[in-house]
Amino acid sequence: MKKEQADNSRFPGDECAEVLRYMEERGIDNAVALSGRLKGVEEVSDLCGLRFEGYLAKVETARTSGTTDEVLVAFTDAAMPREDDVAGFEMPPGCHVLASGKVQTLKDFRSGRVTVFVLADFLAMAKSPMAQNDVVLRGVIANKPTHRETPRGKRITDIMVMVKGEIAKKPSFCFIPCVCWQEQADEAAGWHEGDAVELVGRYQSRRYEKVVDIESGERETRTAREISVRMIGRKEGTENED
Repeated sequence: MKKEQADNSRFPGDECAEVLRYMEERGIDNAVALSGRLKGVEEVSDLCGLRFEGYLAKVETARTSGTTDEVLVAFTDAAMPREDDVAGFEMPPGCHVLASGKVQTLKDFRSGRVTVFVLADFLAMAKSPMAQNDVVLRGVIANKPTHRETPRGKRITDIMVMVKGEIAKKPSFCFIPCVCWQEQADEAAGWHEGDAVELVGRYQSRRYEKVVDIESGERETRTAREISVRMIGRKEGTENED
């Protein structure tokens, strides 16, 4: 578990706390900074059925363990430096990129699937960027936390953190899936819907198989994307009771 938690963020615990204080002082509720290798990019006119004129990229980020995560990054021409105005077509697969923005989710009502992605306000090529995959969120727990234990004995608590939606013209919210581990999972398991929380973590992806036809046993490989939490805390004075 120590190795797995060390992969969750480049920030040690004391730096996580400092980052959260910095965010709160400046009123920032949602921020992502990452660097990685571009796997591909395509021009899109919508995201999950919502109009979006821009690009959708897949960026691979590496953990210290050697495992890679595939980050979905949505961006427009405005996110690219002026000299890279057509970078959506000129950035070759395999190049290194830097990106910053906010974590967002959208549900495709045609398929019922939820997409977790980074809405980038900056994206550019870089020759040799420092490895980075950091997410900071300040929001509200949107559902009752779910506590469980893996077959290997690791304790996990899943929570949904509600943050402001940035794509829809009318006010909206996004629900970000977050995973807490071990001692922090034990603590988060006792929290409630409506509690305000703040966290530091990383965007992670994992593949799993889902049974799509019970009778035939047909399975489909899918990718889950979520925030793996490095540090999380509940804001004092926000406790809610069932």
